[in-house]
Parts: sequence; C-alpha cells; structure tokens
Amino acid sequence: QVVEFLFLGSKSLPITHEACSAFCKFMSKQCSKQIRLTSLRSFQCDACLQFLLQGLESTQNDELRVDMLRALSALVFDNTTNISKFYPRLAILLLSLADPSVKPLYVRRMAINCIGNMCTNAGVKLQAYYKDYYKVLLSNLGVVEDTSSGVLMVKTFDFPTSDSGVRKIASSTLRALHFVLSQDKSLATDPLCDIISIVHTFVFMNVSVQAYIATANKSAPLITMTASTSTPQQRTGQLRTRQTPIPSMPTASPTLPPTSLSPSSLRTQLLKEDAKIKINGLLCLTVISKISPRTLYPQWHRFLPDTMSIFISNNSTGVGSTPTTYCLSPVLRSDNQPFSLFTLLLYDTTTTVRITVCNTLIAMLEGSKQYLSIASER
Repeated sequence: QVVEFLFLGSKSLPITHEACSAFCKFMSKQCSKQIRLTSLRSFQCDACLQFLLQGLESTQNDELRVDMLRALSALVFDNTTNISKFYPRLAILLLSLADPSVKPLYVRRMAINCIGNMCTNAGVKLQAYYKDYYKVLLSNLGVVEDTSSGVLMVKTFDFPTSDSGVRKIASSTLRALHFVLSQDKSLATDPLCDIISIVHTFVFMNVSVQAYIATANKSAPLITMTASTSTPQQRTGQLRTRQTPIPSMPTASPTLPPTSLSPSSLRTQLLKEDAKIKINGLLCLTVISKISPRTLYPQWHRFLPDTMSIFISNNSTGVGSTPTTYCLSPVLRSDNQPFSLFTLLLYDTTTTVRITVCNTLIAMLEGSKQYLSIASER
C-alpha cells in the first residue's frame, strides 16, 4: 500500500501543491527506514524519480528543494539497478546544486549527500561520472583548478570554527568522498591531488590535547592508562565507568539553518560537528588504506607516532599516581610529538570517534605485513 501510494502521488501531485513538501518528507522516511527499495518495481521507481527531478529542475523554493533532495537521497541509495537510466540527468542536476557557489548552504549539503548515496556500490555503471563528482566535492573543501592532466587541488580552505553551515558542508563532503573513492581506486592515486593531506587536515582539525583535557574535566573522565594491580574484572569495570557516554543527537529540523543558541548549546553543537568531521575523514582514510595501501604507506608517519614508547611514556600515568596525573603537562605532551590517531583514541570524548579510529587502524594494518617486515629489517 505504501509503495502504491508513493507511485500514485508521484504521478498525480503537482509540484505547486501545498502538500508537495509533506509528500516528499513522507517519501524520504519510507524509503530510508520503512520499506526496502527492492520492493519498488521499475516503473514505480521511475515515477518517483521523474517527480523529484521535475520538481528540482523547476522549483525555486529552497525549503521544497531540501525536502525533494532528501527524498532523492533516500531513493538513490544503493539503488543502481533502478536509477542507472537517469544518471545523465542526475549528474547535471547534482553537479549544479553541489557547486560551491550555491546558496543557501543546506541546499548544497543535501545535493552533496545525494552524490554520496548515489555512488554507493554503483560500480562501473557510474564510471563516467566519478571524476566529475570527485572534482565538485573537492571544490567544497578547497580551491580546485583544471590542468591538462587532470584535477589539481591548490589550497584547502581555512574553515571557520563558528560557521555551522560550512562545517556541515565539510562533513557531508568527506562522507561523499569516501563513497566515491571506494568505487574508483584511481582517484586515490592521482598524483595531482594529495587526497591524504586533505584527509589529514580534517581528521586533526581543531584537535588539541589541552581542549580535550578541559572538556574531560567538565564532563566524564577519559579512559587513562594506569599501572594497577586490580583484577581483569575490576579493570573492565573501571574502564566502563570512565568512558564518556555518546551525546544525544540534536532533534532540530535540518531543513532550516540553526537559530541562535546559548553558549553552552553552541559549544555542544560544535563538538558534535567536530566529531562528524573526524569520523567522515577517518572513513576516507579507511577506504584509501583498503583500496590503495601502497599509497598510504609513505604517509603512515602522519597518522601514527614515530616512537610508540615515547608516546606511551608522555601520555600515561606513573605508578601510584591518580588517574588525572600524567608524566608530562598537556603543553609538553602536545609539543613533544605531532598529533596521531592515538591522540584521538586516547583523548577524544566521543565514543564513536574512538571506535572509528580503531577500525581505521585495523584497515591500515590489514595487508601491511610485507611493508612492516621491510620496515623491521631496516
């Protein structure tokens, strides 16, 4: 019945009707959470896509655009079989809406999300469009210039720490990049664009040991490395009590830009946005380590401590000391060695960030036996 309702609504509802926005929200919810996209027959999916594409190509209402893009994003996710015939039309639309010049930002962000979802498991069917999508995504992270040999990243933007819209653009772009990179391995090895440096910039954006410690002092204490004679069961209990709980996600509607927030609410929002940027950057790093590990090997030093024993010594407590007392002060700790994935693993207050770091480390180590054996011989 739901599928039939979506089909009939797409065939009969005018774009200018006042119920159009509500219908798009209903489609988005049903396609993303309630029904399997495989339950849509080809002609039913075609009708829904035609409705959304015609609306996006004709409407100038930004709120309706966002609702339609959200529905489109849910409809194209991992749905290559049904949408491949619409690829040329989708490419023209999404490339124009994802351009850095598009305002308002939340319209552009939804277009970027659509690109990422459409590239999910698209394989060779979307091969002709990956480079174009890659270029427009990079242009949302920095200045991009065309050369005779391909795309050249000139400079990464300095993202304002207080502009929520720009930060969300960065997060969505990194998420979409990880889908695009997973489908076209050649992009990760493009000599004209150092994607690893770009990922590094955002993984460690706003990372500060001092800020982590200040945050930990205001909330729950972080997991610390201590020398203890307690039993394994006791240590497990201690770790559980020291973990920071996952903060609840905001319930405000993502359609409209955020209203004015109190300082504490703004700080909480910035922390959540920072976490999403780190997670999506780490997902890009994970994909690169899987599809092109040789490209990442020379860059390991940018993500892992050169000397692990020094890192542990600088960031662990001494025997008999309290859990909040370290061998070095925060300033010396941060200056002694560059930030690494272990900095996030040890200090980041968001559990999902630490989990993603672990998954990234696993991906980096998998298949690196030969590289590590050569390093140990040297």
